[in-house]
Amino acid sequence: MTTDDILSGLRNRTIGRRIQIYDQVGSTNDLALQCGIDGAQEGTLILAESQTQGRGRHGRRWHAPLGSSILASIILRHRLRADQVGLPNLIGAVSIATAINELTDLTTRIKWPNDVLIQGKKVSGILTELEYDQDRQPFFVMGFGVNVNTTRADLPEELRASATSLRIESSREISRVSLLQAILHRLEENYLCLMRGETDSIIETANRLLHLSSDWIQVETAGNVFRGWTEKIDRDGGLVLKDIDGKRQKFLVGEVLQTGQGTSEN
Repeated sequence: MTTDDILSGLRNRTIGRRIQIYDQVGSTNDLALQCGIDGAQEGTLILAESQTQGRGRHGRRWHAPLGSSILASIILRHRLRADQVGLPNLIGAVSIATAINELTDLTTRIKWPNDVLIQGKKVSGILTELEYDQDRQPFFVMGFGVNVNTTRADLPEELRASATSLRIESSREISRVSLLQAILHRLEENYLCLMRGETDSIIETANRLLHLSSDWIQVETAGNVFRGWTEKIDRDGGLVLKDIDGKRQKFLVGEVLQTGQGTSEN
């Protein structure tokens, strides 16, 4: 991928108009955070062909062979309201899932709060991190990885049951440039909705794509465990569950696991 290739078909006004591309970095998020602290402009896109310290939520590593994936981070300077802090990961997931659907016709699902799945396997993950720049102004970095042309042989054996790629699922190579352009386009649309406070359509799409919708699941957060039926993703991006006694609880962060039927698991 080159800057010229990406910009040649990009219709965005902000996100992705300024691009930094590297052969290898430790982490695109780390680099974007430092660029943001130093004053990099809104929408600056950091791309890498490989990462040596790529990470996801809870410090998990992101495995991506050289040149096979999209490894990206975007600097965004909208000041998040208290009821918006759970939305950036979800906006990233909705944008990526929608772009994949449009480009490949593959069926995607969103695993709350920040993963995109195909056939129950992870194809993309999003990691949003908040920081302050040198003027003490808040900003956030949205990092994401997409397994595009990774082959099954490229995946470590321990990940083959839980991870996949667009190439594996479609049986053909996918243009990383075209996919990135589609993702950036959707991201800008949804980010502008966030800035205007008009996110109902994003939440509606997230609920339509929600993995384990209406299923009995377990959410682990801050050392606690809550089991219940998935009801919906709320307007602030939180996941609402209803337990066996009808009590509802909402989570803004957590790890979701499917556990089976409620009567035997609670």
